[in-house]
Amino acid sequence: MSTSPHDFVPPSPGDSRSPCPALNALANHSILPHDGRNISASQLIHAIRESYRVSLPMATILSIVGTYMCGRHFKIDLEDLARHNVIEHDASLTHANAPPDGHYAPTSVDKELLQHLLDTSKDHEYLTFDDLVQARAARDATLDRPLSSLHGVIARGEIALTVQTLGDSAGRIPKRYIQEWFGEQRLPHGWSKPADAIGLVSTTKIAERVRSLVKMIQSSKKVD
Repeated sequence: MSTSPHDFVPPSPGDSRSPCPALNALANHSILPHDGRNISASQLIHAIRESYRVSLPMATILSIVGTYMCGRHFKIDLEDLARHNVIEHDASLTHANAPPDGHYAPTSVDKELLQHLLDTSKDHEYLTFDDLVQARAARDATLDRPLSSLHGVIARGEIALTVQTLGDSAGRIPKRYIQEWFGEQRLPHGWSKPADAIGLVSTTKIAERVRSLVKMIQSSKKVD
């Protein structure tokens, strides 16, 4: 049986992982260092560009901001990204909130939240962009107080990045991809990286659409 240096290998005890499925998957496939430690901004830029077809400006911003805000000298262990309310935020689609007064959020996937995400659509095979918006609105509704402006932008950006990374031209995402990427933290079987680069303009436009639709959902529930 042939093996590849980038076959999926789950993390070992002591390996560092983050709340971000995209980066955890790259570490589990040894595209980033498998131990998830001492990763530089330049390594992040190269990995997410090559693996997810993220544009150079987008990859640079994500990597520089992440390593600067959460790391040391523009290097991180993946768990550094779990520092609560730095980049990480409450109301993740698949991770439980940080405990009260906790400095770090959970990095393991909450199976109940993952199942709720999958159950957002009655379709047995796919989630759509609208389903992700509904899931975002539902998680926002669980908060005692809204996300900060910054964390709201990040949360909506995560939806935009997910649909561009995993979705087809109609914005449909196979539920199997969601299960494997979010749940198992691996690159999904049969998935290929996007045909078009994921850039700042496209991500901003989609995130703004998420904001508008979530606001409409929230307003309609107030009327009801």
